[in-house]
Amino acid sequence: MRRVMAGKGQDRFSTLSARDLVSVELAHLKVRFELAEKSVLAERAVALVNAALDGHEREHGIMRAKPGELVVEHQGKKVLLPLLETSCFRRGMAPLEARRHHEHDQYSRLRECDPEATYGDLWRMLGREEQNRKRAPKGYDFLPPEPLSDEGLTVLPRNPSDLMPVPSTVMNAVSDILVNEYGLKPGQAQTMVEAIAGIRAWCCPLLEELEPGQVVWLCRGTRKSRRQDPLLFVPVVLTLMAPGEDAEFGHRGELKAVKVRQIERMTTEAWRQDGVLTNFELEWLTGLTQTTIRELLERYQERFGIILPTAGTVLDMGRTLTHKKIVVEMALSGMTTKEIARRIYHTEEAVDSYLKTFDKTLILRHFKLPVSAMARVLGHGQTLINEHLALAEKHFPTPEALSEYLTGRGVALHDTG
Repeated sequence: MRRVMAGKGQDRFSTLSARDLVSVELAHLKVRFELAEKSVLAERAVALVNAALDGHEREHGIMRAKPGELVVEHQGKKVLLPLLETSCFRRGMAPLEARRHHEHDQYSRLRECDPEATYGDLWRMLGREEQNRKRAPKGYDFLPPEPLSDEGLTVLPRNPSDLMPVPSTVMNAVSDILVNEYGLKPGQAQTMVEAIAGIRAWCCPLLEELEPGQVVWLCRGTRKSRRQDPLLFVPVVLTLMAPGEDAEFGHRGELKAVKVRQIERMTTEAWRQDGVLTNFELEWLTGLTQTTIRELLERYQERFGIILPTAGTVLDMGRTLTHKKIVVEMALSGMTTKEIARRIYHTEEAVDSYLKTFDKTLILRHFKLPVSAMARVLGHGQTLINEHLALAEKHFPTPEALSEYLTGRGVALHDTG
């Protein structure tokens, strides 16, 4: 039974294994230079460029944060703590085992800066629940008094560089190998080195660009696709820990209040940088369980009427929240498309698309088509159709009310007898 459960947990986090620099570099390189899926040239070029630039930057005191590394400040120094080592999942580690592996590496990094550091120091920096398991007082309200204003967020999308200046020593050393061992022309080799260096700089910001508490993360772009392709990942800078969130908590309610703010902030930051986080990523970053993440998202939506932009709500990857239903409810309450789009972090085009589907469902209901026929005509599942029909029954309980609504929407109805 233990093996089965570990496997199940491992599958849930399996997509995290592709969220590393090398996977993204290879994906872009193969497309740009039309290389084979299993290209030895691409793998060799990426390894050479990364190793050469790592050595050059180390020699010149240049530090970058790689995807999955959190910046913390301890005793006046910036320290990078690994939050995600993707090789753990490639080696078949179960999530709990991977977390313990990360915790050991994080503690080792911290002790390099301060030999007297304790695990308690580490847990406070990460805002982990290990520091306090005391229950919250009955009725404790962990939700914020008001939603986050995204206008105060200063994080902007990172822009990839097509032509990244590469130190001559790195360029010459790597280009010579690509020319002599793989038969590339000098110009081709140089272009390939520049492309890899550009992707590396895009995904790995300089340490000075990040504030303590921030992490660079590779997440799904807002372009709709169900493929788990590293080519679709975008690097985003997330503020996992804001000032004051590393305090000791009196009970779990205070901890949960901080976690709500973190989820609210990180999902909005990712959205502002053209990315979306999955619930599994939020689970991994915050240290919360899947059930708690879902509870916090739903309670937040109930309180403020705002659906935070996760992959499940933006890309329709899951049924985290029935946002299509909420869009219709908002529209029927009198909200404009622009207002709805802002509330649910969707584009106005997406909102219009949901509303058109609802209107089409109502037209087919007016003409009394069976649900199975509606699903076939509209190209949607019966679950969505039934959600829309339930809304129609709620808001337009009589044929007259339904006809009046459709006529008001500009639909010309004809009596079929």
